[in-house]
Amino acid sequence: MYKNLEINFQEQYFDIEAPIIPGVSLGGIQQGMQVKGLEKMFRTDQYFARDKKISLVTTPSLRYIEYWYMGGIIRLKVDIYDGRITNIIATKGYQGTVNGVLRVGMTVREVLQVDAGFTCYSPPGGLMSPNFLGICLYFTPNFDAETDSLSDYMDHKILGIGLINEFNAEGDDVYVMLYGLNHPRFNG
Repeated sequence: MYKNLEINFQEQYFDIEAPIIPGVSLGGIQQGMQVKGLEKMFRTDQYFARDKKISLVTTPSLRYIEYWYMGGIIRLKVDIYDGRITNIIATKGYQGTVNGVLRVGMTVREVLQVDAGFTCYSPPGGLMSPNFLGICLYFTPNFDAETDSLSDYMDHKILGIGLINEFNAEGDDVYVMLYGLNHPRFNG
């Protein structure tokens, strides 16, 4: 029995090389899926916690719990009321890309060379583009779109890529807020 536990600890739970599909999946996990199928894995590592592959991270909200895989390479935020994964973020160490061109660790300058349509969004200091709906590229938690200029951050590295749906926590369409009538929904 102990030998089987060792095997379980060796296996990979998420694929850190999987492509990031905007608004859909990251690391082989789909946004919006029920965490129920992953409970056994979370509990196993929480209980034995030898290699600390999965860590439970406390959050100030009483609505969500957050799990970090392999020190935070993949971060999952789970709604405790309905058990759905509401947010997935890839950070340093994640090898997968978005459409083979966007990856964690590239600079803001490199991102803008791929698509000049990326616009600053704050908080939490991210870049979003109507050409890459469903993702946010996080480059600093300190960016304030009202007072800061993106040109001051060109050499900052992308710290994480997060899956997003089109709505923020208040139910507002984030893309409409950013792009107004340039939102793809209005452009057909």
